[in-house]
Amino acid sequence: MMENEIYVWGYKRPNTMMTIAQSNKRFVTLPQKSPAEIGLLTSKKPKNINKLNEFLVSDFNAIISALKLKDQILSEHHHTCSDAAICTCIRDCLNEICQHEDQTYLIDNNGTCYVIDNSNDKLDNSIVYTGKVKLNQLTTGDTFTIGLTEQCVAGCIDRDSPNAGYIFRPFTPSIICKQVSCGKEHGLLLSTDGQVYSFGLGSRGQLGHGITDRQLQPKLIEAIEAVSMATISCGGWHSAAVSDIHDLYIWGWNESGQLGFKMKTSNRSNVKGHSTISLESHDSPHNLSQGKNKDIVKEDPLCSQSGDHLASNTHERHVRDMDKECVLFHLVPEILDLPGDRNVSEVSCGSRHTAAVTDDGFLFTWGWGEYGQLGHGDRCTRDKPTQVQYFTDNNLIVTHVYCQNWNTVVSAKQR
Repeated sequence: MMENEIYVWGYKRPNTMMTIAQSNKRFVTLPQKSPAEIGLLTSKKPKNINKLNEFLVSDFNAIISALKLKDQILSEHHHTCSDAAICTCIRDCLNEICQHEDQTYLIDNNGTCYVIDNSNDKLDNSIVYTGKVKLNQLTTGDTFTIGLTEQCVAGCIDRDSPNAGYIFRPFTPSIICKQVSCGKEHGLLLSTDGQVYSFGLGSRGQLGHGITDRQLQPKLIEAIEAVSMATISCGGWHSAAVSDIHDLYIWGWNESGQLGFKMKTSNRSNVKGHSTISLESHDSPHNLSQGKNKDIVKEDPLCSQSGDHLASNTHERHVRDMDKECVLFHLVPEILDLPGDRNVSEVSCGSRHTAAVTDDGFLFTWGWGEYGQLGHGDRCTRDKPTQVQYFTDNNLIVTHVYCQNWNTVVSAKQR
């Protein structure tokens, strides 16, 4: 049996495995094989590609701090620890890694959840109180952190005040789930019977209810209630799901073509083979590194402070830009056909880009491409699903994909 190998591309944060893996450029536009140490994470089997990607683009110091919790690294000079040692410790003692600019969340193999303060690499009321239940899945965004217990009960992790401890609070009524996903300001839940629920901010249609109201508690997406879903994914302000019969459904914001439908192009032009989108737009790494993202989101003209800029009583399936054919939003899930009508096995959403793996092992990406996260060798933004030729040219089958904000990671093997 052929072994899977890990490939990564997109934006490179400092002090990450991705920085070590690549050149001095701050972004990579073509898939690059990850460092050999990454293989130690999975013992040659990428059982959790989400964890792999979090490790590739997460801050080393926060992860090392977490490992010290488990007495795996005792040296006070932990900055000199080898990458191989870090990978081995992560594989042996951590089940899940989930990082936001403020905190890193980790679940060990015993189901205990820890929180690390990324600003100083110190414990931040470190152990999450869960009662007698154990956690085995985490996802986080700007507004929510969602956990899933071993009994498949979903809930939010938060605290009542900055100095209080973190608490896991199950949703009411209880929803039995097999997958959870977080966008910047919304969340998706996939129940064990294939139903999709959403909650949070709905200003860009990302909740899929046909309106732009926010939802305080998870609500069933009625438009796809009759369709059993196999997997879900939240982008920054868009959402996607793959059905049991391998159809791809997508909805929410299409500002950068991340839905795969025609986008507004008046503010974009291609120069020297790449998009000229401002690096200061909504959720660029520069803004997040300066801690500005939440203010920028609030000031976005598409989103008032109440999050309900668009008329909340509209039930249009999509919102178009005046009389043009470009789609600004899809307020309910729509089927997106890939070229050749290929069936989809997996989907993953970044902040403003999307990637899908087909049943026959091909990878398609679309959306915002400023940091090379689409993997086509350029920095162009695309509003149509486009096959990543690298894997075809190298006779590789893509088996899994995972997108973070401005990165894409896949596992692939020889055909």
